[in-house]
Amino acid sequence: MPFKKNKLFIFLCILLPILYGIFFIRNFSTPLSSFEGGDIEEWEYVGYFLSENIRFTPFPHLELDHNQTFYPFGTKQVFLDWSLESNYWFAFFYKNFGFGAWLNFYSVVSLIITILGSYLILKRDFGQNKAFFVGFIVTFFNFYALLKYPGHFPHSTIHWTVLSIFTDFILLKRLFLKEEISLKWVFLKAFLLIAVLGLNMGYVAGYALSSFTLSFIFAFILLGKRYFQQDFQIKFLFFEWKTQFAQNKKLYLFLSLPIFLYSFFLLPIIFQIYFEAKSFQIDSSHLQSLWVHPFRILFPFFPKFNAIYHPIKDILKDMPEGEAAGSVGWLMVLLGILGFFQNIRKNWFIFLPISILLILGVFYHPVRVPTLRIFPWFEFNRVGARFTSTIPIIFCCYFLLFDFKTKLSKQILIPTFLILFFIEGKTVYTFINDKKTFYFENSFLKYMAVVEKQEGEAVLDFPFCIVGGDGAGHKENLCPVYQKTCGIYAYRRFHHKKVIGGYYSHIPEGELKLLEKSGVGKMAFSDGNWQTATKIINDFSDEQLEYFIKYFQYNDFCGINIYKDLIPKAMYEKIILKIGKPIISTKISGAGNLEFIAKPKNWQQFEDKSKGKAMKFPCGC
Repeated sequence: MPFKKNKLFIFLCILLPILYGIFFIRNFSTPLSSFEGGDIEEWEYVGYFLSENIRFTPFPHLELDHNQTFYPFGTKQVFLDWSLESNYWFAFFYKNFGFGAWLNFYSVVSLIITILGSYLILKRDFGQNKAFFVGFIVTFFNFYALLKYPGHFPHSTIHWTVLSIFTDFILLKRLFLKEEISLKWVFLKAFLLIAVLGLNMGYVAGYALSSFTLSFIFAFILLGKRYFQQDFQIKFLFFEWKTQFAQNKKLYLFLSLPIFLYSFFLLPIIFQIYFEAKSFQIDSSHLQSLWVHPFRILFPFFPKFNAIYHPIKDILKDMPEGEAAGSVGWLMVLLGILGFFQNIRKNWFIFLPISILLILGVFYHPVRVPTLRIFPWFEFNRVGARFTSTIPIIFCCYFLLFDFKTKLSKQILIPTFLILFFIEGKTVYTFINDKKTFYFENSFLKYMAVVEKQEGEAVLDFPFCIVGGDGAGHKENLCPVYQKTCGIYAYRRFHHKKVIGGYYSHIPEGELKLLEKSGVGKMAFSDGNWQTATKIINDFSDEQLEYFIKYFQYNDFCGINIYKDLIPKAMYEKIILKIGKPIISTKISGAGNLEFIAKPKNWQQFEDKSKGKAMKFPCGC
């Protein structure tokens, strides 16, 4: 019977994520995008960037310094939102099979690894039933992570972090209770520590590394104390591992292969990005305090009081980022509370590392209470809410030690669990189901192919957006219509031209100054601030029009991607009159109707890149 149940649970661990993909992700035919615009175009772009700029000499190395964005000045493109595993995944399929829904397939694989990996890791210590239940809950009731798809895609794929924190918890438990720790487990832990580095580097991977660091410190304290008490547990473990390795060297050499492969593809790039990023002085004056009030952890997902929508935000005065920011639901809170208080006396030492991590993460404020920055990998962590996806993992760890064999459990707790399971599950999954799935227009790829064929190394997006996730570029008016245009630079993954725009988590101050001094921020003004602006409202003055035309002529633009819905009719007509009529059009997410105006052939004679870089507004041509 246990063997049949095991096969059934494994089958469900594969089937359920596939069904989730079919019913809620839906799009497995076209590239990832959405109706809203925003950040979403970035996730494929980072993989595209890696595919175009990685070199093996013989180790992986990225060419970061060029003007593929921020044209014509360029930038060192180190502050992209790196998630190297999904970046490699996209790069492989893009290079070999062209455009496709590669990240959506990756999302389903991530869910499979989360639930199946959790089940396989937990079942020996906690039994098949509890292992499957916890794997299911941490996969399909981690609402914040699920709702991060597709807008903040790298924060929805957290599989290795889930498994890494579970293994930290189990290893400390086994040490504390003097249970067996095999050499296979050591290899598994080593693999997970490397694998998490392929997830989102500034957040998701950092939570796993923090859990391991805290667990390692407490394991060191425990083993050190026992050693001085003449309990040589550590020497016994090393002797056992040495014996196991000697008995089956081929097995452990085989188990080292995935560790080696992940290390080869990840570590050189990570070290390169880390040291390149450290070389820049970041202007903290742009930093937004994207914090989430700790009280939100107690909010439920009920029809009349739904944590998805950030209730009582005006009272709490926080800045939650993303749906359900800071909230995990009453079911998850109940699981955590029951497990914690039933076992705190008996297993307090096992709970210490994850409890410290919970406190550091829940009370984190990027400016006033930067608790997480005691860890070096959180140096650029600017969004406190992103810790939310880690809270269910910690609460599930507490619950793993909960004993259901009481009368109270059977008569009260199980019915309560079921009620919360159905109410909160229905509330959130109804919300997910109601989200429309975006598919590109049939004309989109044809449009991009036309742009790609034009003579010229770059294309001028107008209006363009040059912005940092830390707020850089807003006060300089380099991204007048943020919500609709912040991702349009990433369309270069389709047309392969250089672009003036770019969206990075941080922008080095010196490179922002070059763009500001050029005067490009004085061409267009919007109807609101960066959060509310929907369109450009000014017509071109004579000075602005002269500057715009000269800027277009001097630089090696093949033409203009003009976002017709975002500019006034008078401005549009002046551009058409001066340059020419559009030769093709399409419709895109967020920004709406898009038209391409080719650069007149006789304007190639005006090209002068040195003049293009030296321009100032008003037209110091």
